[in-house]
Amino acid sequence: MKKILLILLLLTPVFSQVNFEPVTSSVYNYLERLSITGAIDINEEIMPFSRIYIAGKLIEIDGKRESLSSIEKDELDFYIREFSSELKRLGFDLAKYEAEGNKIIDLGSDTFGFDKYNRFRLVSYEDNLFGLFVDPVAGYSLEMTEGEKSTLWTNGLRMYGHIGESFGYELQFNDNHYGGDYFDNTRAFSPLTGYEFNVRKDFDRATASITFNWDWGHISLGKDFNYYGSGENGKLILSDKAPSFPNIKLEINPVEWLRFSYIHGYLNSHISDSSTFRGGLLRDHISNVEKYFVAHLISVNPVKSLNISIGESVVYSDRFEPVYLIPVMFFRIADHYLTDPDENAGNAQLFGSFWYKNSAIKTKFYGSLFVDELSLSNSEYPAALGYNAGIKTVNPLIPESEITVEYTKIQPFVYFHADEAQTYENYGYQMGHWIGSNADQIYAAFNKKIIRGLNAGLSYSYIRKGQEESFEEKRYQTKHTFLWGLKNYYTEYGLNIEYEVIHSLYAGAEYRYIKHKKEITNGSFVTENKSFFSFGLKYGIN
Repeated sequence: MKKILLILLLLTPVFSQVNFEPVTSSVYNYLERLSITGAIDINEEIMPFSRIYIAGKLIEIDGKRESLSSIEKDELDFYIREFSSELKRLGFDLAKYEAEGNKIIDLGSDTFGFDKYNRFRLVSYEDNLFGLFVDPVAGYSLEMTEGEKSTLWTNGLRMYGHIGESFGYELQFNDNHYGGDYFDNTRAFSPLTGYEFNVRKDFDRATASITFNWDWGHISLGKDFNYYGSGENGKLILSDKAPSFPNIKLEINPVEWLRFSYIHGYLNSHISDSSTFRGGLLRDHISNVEKYFVAHLISVNPVKSLNISIGESVVYSDRFEPVYLIPVMFFRIADHYLTDPDENAGNAQLFGSFWYKNSAIKTKFYGSLFVDELSLSNSEYPAALGYNAGIKTVNPLIPESEITVEYTKIQPFVYFHADEAQTYENYGYQMGHWIGSNADQIYAAFNKKIIRGLNAGLSYSYIRKGQEESFEEKRYQTKHTFLWGLKNYYTEYGLNIEYEVIHSLYAGAEYRYIKHKKEITNGSFVTENKSFFSFGLKYGIN
């Protein structure tokens, strides 16, 4: 037994452990901006990034400090404090950094309060074997419209760390309470993440994972958000619109120009399975139909400025299928294998994305394609496609600014399926773009950095939305053209300002004007105009 343990220890790779940084962190925008200007290379078609990966990019940026603007230098110092633990593990000399005049590092050893890198944390402990970092989660927001108001209180904690050099763990828990005159109890048509259960005015949310890594990849077991593809106002392929779901995830990066991601998850079908009914004296019990999701994506950089990614996914139900545990399996072939005895074995999708960054003009071009149904030989199932295309340019005429323009179109029956248990949804929310099928959107935004952490933005959105699909009628009838059925038109103008005062502490305000034109009968419309003003203060909320 001792010999076996010794062999396992010798075979265990010794590399920096993996903890994932939430995609809502401001560091993502910082890295993307600098990748567009050519300072670094990042691949944002698969997210989230690990904290150790981000730290490595900060080291690259620090090596080009002289080419940065004054605000970019201030931001770099800000993020070096946030990722100091990871930077130290990568060999970055923090003491030398401080000696060069960057007065943000305190190499003390406090465990509670401010950590040894002068970053506030409830708990901060790290040695060669064990690391533990704990932050509070708290927030308050107030939204007012037409004489009504709504409030949201949030509290919780975020904890992450490592055991040894190859295992990472993390947990975040939020408890939320709505108050006031109104609240959106469905978030059915909203960019906000959907609820994980039927809410009244209280709901909670949790993400967690454990990860094992080696020098060219990692594998994790968790319940967290994963993102595939391009998009500023919503991800077409895989987004955070639906609640997070339990999953096994494998990501490998064997060479600089190739990445591979695999996910196998357990979804909530939101459909009762009558065969599981059990009656009791005090309470009846019934389970949901089992629902699973499997996807993989291969991402290639033929040149540093260009990325092309292709992938596929399958949503299947009723029972777990081991064939989908093979990360390199062609899932459509597996679906055909299972379909032979069962015509409703699974719902398969193909997708792809690209981006091209031209540092000379400081511009990124990007797009995604989602194929939910495409038959070249059977006119009964013509097509169910979604796509988006956009452009993002940095410092156009005005320093420290960004302009984004994006168009998204999603045809009828995308994310839908004839079998209700196999829709591209978790808990009733589509896992792709939040506008859903039978809709399109034009989105434009202008953002300006004023000082480190202080950002102001203007946005415009115009959405056309047709009728939703029904399980009660046959798909792909002649009437089911784009924007079929009663239509809705949404025009929204937004103004926002946000300041990250210290790490993870945000204060912000936003104004939105929404014009909603709704068709009530064929050719007859009613129009509703509303203005929303909101203010919020939050710490550690993702």
